[in-house]
Amino acid sequence: MTRTDRILGAALSIAVTAVGLLWWANPASYPFGAHDRVTVSLSHLIEHATAGAMTAAAGLLGLVLVFAPRPVLRAGAIVQLLFFGVVMSDAGIMSLLGYGLALLGPVALVAVVVMACLRGRWPGFACLGALVALVGAGVVSGVGSPDVMRLVTSNIITGFASYAGRLGWTLANAAAFAVWALIAVKAFSDGERPRWASAASVARWGRVATIGAAMCPLPYALYRLTWLTPWPTDSALTGALDPGTRLQGVIIAFGALLGAVLTLGLISRWGEVFPSWVPFYHGRPVPVRPPVVAGGLIAGACCLATPGLVVNAVENGQVEMLLLWPYPVWAVLLGAAVLAYWLRRGPHGREDVPDIAGSGLRR
Repeated sequence: MTRTDRILGAALSIAVTAVGLLWWANPASYPFGAHDRVTVSLSHLIEHATAGAMTAAAGLLGLVLVFAPRPVLRAGAIVQLLFFGVVMSDAGIMSLLGYGLALLGPVALVAVVVMACLRGRWPGFACLGALVALVGAGVVSGVGSPDVMRLVTSNIITGFASYAGRLGWTLANAAAFAVWALIAVKAFSDGERPRWASAASVARWGRVATIGAAMCPLPYALYRLTWLTPWPTDSALTGALDPGTRLQGVIIAFGALLGAVLTLGLISRWGEVFPSWVPFYHGRPVPVRPPVVAGGLIAGACCLATPGLVVNAVENGQVEMLLLWPYPVWAVLLGAAVLAYWLRRGPHGREDVPDIAGSGLRR
């Protein structure tokens, strides 16, 4: 670990200790437990005294670990990851990322069409057809009117404001998990390339993992898209969907579809070289870190969402919900896909790694 890593780990551990003591001494400050409105987590099963004591202990352990020898750090980092990633895990992080990506989805779609038209990559009739299709879909479905847009925006803002305090703790826990994940990666990294990371292996399992990860958000996208029809998947919603709710379903579906497309970028040419319709950057290599960081964040969020989702599904006798939100599988596949992309294009990538995206770039 570098000096910066130790300072970051120590600062995090001090903050975690303080939070644990706060929860332990002041029950009103504890956002989880039996009174929590969100039950898709393990923390709603743990009350303030237990959670406070464990959190304070995790903070004190972290202070010891950041200055410990590597063998001790490795074992302790795993303990910290299990605590923040399982015990205090929370599926609320996926709601934050999902709605954020959903709000960007329609904007990104329109931007792609407009830029492709301006760059002359599409024929005029194709541009016109795409724009007409976008506008027509909004008009026919009734979700494109200004009033509906204002209603949806208001609903989302109100919802986030209602859960702002709790979501803040969700983000704080996710940040702690991310820091310890980085520390663990560095602690276990010895600079040698293992056999499973050979050129042939990366090309083989990387493609399979990427395609599998891209398929994971599709069931939820399909579920939400049925809200545009008179036959929503959830029969309880039949006849009860107003235009605002339909639009929310559409933008969330677009978010899921956008995530699937971006995942495929990890094995596509445009994931290595900016397409010709991208202003200023077209033809240039795509930086390696942004896709790795973005994919890693989503994979980490899936990890955090998995324990609570599984327990909630079992408690309510709805194990089939794991097919709609396959976070356990998604976390593994996306993590593997991002790792393969990093091994192929990162600083430790080798010239003999197959150019599976067909771009001519290997680094």
